[in-house]
Amino acid sequence: MPLVVACAAPGVKGAPAEKPQVCVLDAEPELIPVPEPIEGELNEAFELPDSPEWWAPAPMDEERTRYRAALVARLGSEQAVLPRAIIERQHAIHVRLSGDGGREAENTGAVLEGRAGTIAPASCLEWRLFQRQARRFPMLERPTEMGAYVLRGHGRIRVYLSGADRVGGKLRREVSSRVAEEVAKGFAPVAHLHNHPFMFDRKPGDRTWATEETREDVAGALAPSLTDVQAYRSMREAFGLQGAWVTNGLDTARYSAEDFDRLSAWP
Repeated sequence: MPLVVACAAPGVKGAPAEKPQVCVLDAEPELIPVPEPIEGELNEAFELPDSPEWWAPAPMDEERTRYRAALVARLGSEQAVLPRAIIERQHAIHVRLSGDGGREAENTGAVLEGRAGTIAPASCLEWRLFQRQARRFPMLERPTEMGAYVLRGHGRIRVYLSGADRVGGKLRREVSSRVAEEVAKGFAPVAHLHNHPFMFDRKPGDRTWATEETREDVAGALAPSLTDVQAYRSMREAFGLQGAWVTNGLDTARYSAEDFDRLSAWP
């Protein structure tokens, strides 16, 4: 639950008054209709005041604390939830993949070697967007992905958030065309954000797209996939995307538009 700070109202000794909330995603979103929506699909547009709190590290609120504790329990130690440890574990699986799948190790390797991206605790904006999806589909019990375009300008933040009941995302023209219109109005396309969920107890052929080679990959790593980078390059060309963020709800890797060329994509 959001924290509410009580204080004395002016002129009324001892009377409680609610302090305005900051960094809480309570704005009423605009729904963006799309043809033939997939299961659980929701496309929303938010407009928020551009306050510093959105860009500050996310609070360890009750939900985030429970989420982290559950990950520690599943992964076995505090060290195992650190972003580098998660990427190293995934990289070890990627280098053993057969065929073109082994190329995924090019991006996990680039991040581990410091050639692309920076990693830091998730910002409040990143956490609130992750949290919104997680409240629809609990991330550990039913992992899913969301994607969000984050734009900034004229003292406002505009966010176009999409998510569905699936691992993986669907980029909708109905949403991306709105983003291009906002850029034409002077909003900066700061980043595309999406999450890499943790996926436990995978079985080949299940809803997590597991194969025999990847069933031990619990994911949650912050390196973009070849498909991710391909999409980033397309967005950069289409409307000047300035960056990309990959989060697991605890930490986020942030990539610049220049990083898109240091990372690998499908041809």
